[in-house]
Amino acid sequence: MESFTQLIVVFVMSLFGSTMLMPLLISFAKRKQLLDIPNFRSSHVIQVPRIGGVVFFVAILVFILGARNEFETQGMILLSSGAFLLFATGLYDDLKSVKPMVKMLAQIIALLCIAGYYREGIAHFREASFFAIVPSGIFQALVFGFFLVLVNAINLIDGIDGLAAFISLNFFSVMALVFYSSEQFEFALLSLVLIGSIISFLFFNLSFKYKVFMGDCGSLLLGFLMCVFSSQLMQDSCCDASFNQFTCNELTLIFLTLFSLPVLDLLRVAGIRLWQGRAVFSADRNHLHHIFLDRLGFSHLQTAILLAFIHLSLILLALFTVQYLI
Repeated sequence: MESFTQLIVVFVMSLFGSTMLMPLLISFAKRKQLLDIPNFRSSHVIQVPRIGGVVFFVAILVFILGARNEFETQGMILLSSGAFLLFATGLYDDLKSVKPMVKMLAQIIALLCIAGYYREGIAHFREASFFAIVPSGIFQALVFGFFLVLVNAINLIDGIDGLAAFISLNFFSVMALVFYSSEQFEFALLSLVLIGSIISFLFFNLSFKYKVFMGDCGSLLLGFLMCVFSSQLMQDSCCDASFNQFTCNELTLIFLTLFSLPVLDLLRVAGIRLWQGRAVFSADRNHLHHIFLDRLGFSHLQTAILLAFIHLSLILLALFTVQYLI
């Protein structure tokens, strides 16, 4: 009961603190003209502050400083360094613009922090799952490559109001439940910190008068944290005797649904661009949310809610399957 109370307190503090901070960020961004200028790909027609993701970083930073004794020191330093690198790179891109290859290099360096810290856990996960048929080195490379795709996928679905935030909300809600039930309270608490700040962000992002975008600083950070949480789950599922929620194979199915929508959308768009002889990083309006907007006439909110509902339905189907059918 005490741990559950802590979860509620942490969630409320994150929600309240983020809600208090956001108007200050919006006001600062407008004074300094730190605004997103609409172009042919944009789904908005007004200039909007694009540093809303700062609230995610601040919420995490406050929590980590307050709960630093709950985390293993080496892991906290490595993972915090990776998170800060992607946040800082994304923020600079929001303010000044960063070349795609520079952003990619930052992602690779940040993800190497995860790969290094969770190397043994990922190796044991392979051995305990049907991935055992894949050579260890190749599996490590595949996981790293998948994480690289995932970070970019979350970054790229942040093209309309609410979508990346709703997808992230689904993900971290599942993480909160799983980590709480397995008594990994530090990660359950961190999940609630993120949920609180994301809900606060959505309130402003979906409004008209106080609209703000999370920007690359927010989407890159959320994508990186999804990789961290996934690696922690992979390690727990095979290396922690107290973790009995899912087998490694069951966890693989859940991962497939958690990441299905953003990753498949990225791969589909990349395939279209390559087929048309264009660079993978070239701009267009071929993402799934653009189809709903441009061809089906949906609004931003309708599109975001529908895609988030589809995403959540797939997750719940996977959880039901591993709980009752496997």
